[in-house]
Amino acid sequence: MRRLIWIFLILYALAGMSGAQGSDLKLTWSPVWNTITDTIEVVGSANIPDQFYFFLEAAPWDPADDAPTWMPVISFQMSPVVDDVLGKWNTALFPDGFYQLRLHAVNSANESFHYALAPILINNDGELVNLEAVEVIAMPGMAQASAAPQLENRLPLQVGGHIKNFDDESQAAMRTAGMTWVKKQVTYGISDGKDLIEAAHAQGYKVLLGALGQKERLAEDFDAYVADFAKYVAHLAKLGADAIEVWNEPNIDREWPAGQVNGASYTRLLKAAYEAIKAVNPETLVISGAPAPTGFFGGGCAWSGCDDDVFMYQMARAAAADYADCIGIHYNEGILPPRAQGGDRRSEHPTRYLIPMLRRVTWPFRNADIPMCMTEIGYLSPEGYGPLSQGFWWAATTSVAEQAAWLSEALLIMSNYDDMPVEVAIIWNIDFELYGEDPQAGYAIIRPDGSCPACEAIAKLQR
Repeated sequence: MRRLIWIFLILYALAGMSGAQGSDLKLTWSPVWNTITDTIEVVGSANIPDQFYFFLEAAPWDPADDAPTWMPVISFQMSPVVDDVLGKWNTALFPDGFYQLRLHAVNSANESFHYALAPILINNDGELVNLEAVEVIAMPGMAQASAAPQLENRLPLQVGGHIKNFDDESQAAMRTAGMTWVKKQVTYGISDGKDLIEAAHAQGYKVLLGALGQKERLAEDFDAYVADFAKYVAHLAKLGADAIEVWNEPNIDREWPAGQVNGASYTRLLKAAYEAIKAVNPETLVISGAPAPTGFFGGGCAWSGCDDDVFMYQMARAAAADYADCIGIHYNEGILPPRAQGGDRRSEHPTRYLIPMLRRVTWPFRNADIPMCMTEIGYLSPEGYGPLSQGFWWAATTSVAEQAAWLSEALLIMSNYDDMPVEVAIIWNIDFELYGEDPQAGYAIIRPDGSCPACEAIAKLQR
């Protein structure tokens, strides 16, 4: 029966090939490699007409599964390959079992083309299993999905949620709150958010992608990596991202190379990204990477980073406003109501308070006609999880009820901030589950019991 299924798939592929027909897209597979271990070199060709990039991916092999979960084998490769090594597959990173391996090429029109092989057995114990020959199972082009009508925004400003999973639970929470945007971070060489864009657009949401890169590669060759990163964000715009935040918290060495943190240096990357994005999709909103709100560096810069206000002054002097549609901002360390402007037991630093934090961003860009985008706003509550890690002790007494009320109030304040309007606000976060040294789940508005008090509080702001 399994043999009949494979034959059907091969006949279907040969009958249904569209843009891939006549193009050079193939995997050259050794006939003895039906069982593989360790790391192997995958050989073939990826050289379709007008090719933009290619990568390899694998998924568990089940002929009855119409929507397998694909996992990257290698990152995006920008240069064509003809009858040579496409990349190395480290099978030790995959649980033992049967897989299909797929070569995935994308052209400049965002059309995807595939060449897939199965069944391939990963068995890192090295045991030989008697298998049928590995065969080609599909080579079709993939049509682009059309977008559904966008959701109507009835909140006083545009609001979205940063998600881990775009599933029924997270969508239900966002719809209850009246959110119309969804945010997720993607990383150059690893992910591009294509599946999220298609799924979210089908449900009427706008999509904000936080585009990340590798600071190590940026440190090795800044100009070359900036050029490659610009191509990557252009690809995100081609896929239909409604907004792209260019990098994340580039004022600290957790995200940017130590010793190279500077707002002017970041603006060079922002400029390249902006020009690349607008060249392919002028409608994509470009948001500057929000700095980490901090006074750790004593009002200046050090080897490991800069205070956010200093970094934003450097950005402003480098004309960052000319290369963005919106200035990114984060606020995530509040322990008092958003209207408060004093009384924090830790210090009176402006980053503790929402309104002074808005002023902190406004001032460097006061002469630029540009809005803010709050790409991360959240209140941490340990309720339902247990004690917080040492670095987050300050939120120990914040309740879920306060989290809900404060998020609602913060949105109202931002909707009325006239000096530098807030274009969109993204709640950090909807459904994250990690609760440890970095207690992301404590920020989540979906709580451990499945309730979402913040959803109900935000929904009351709807007109």
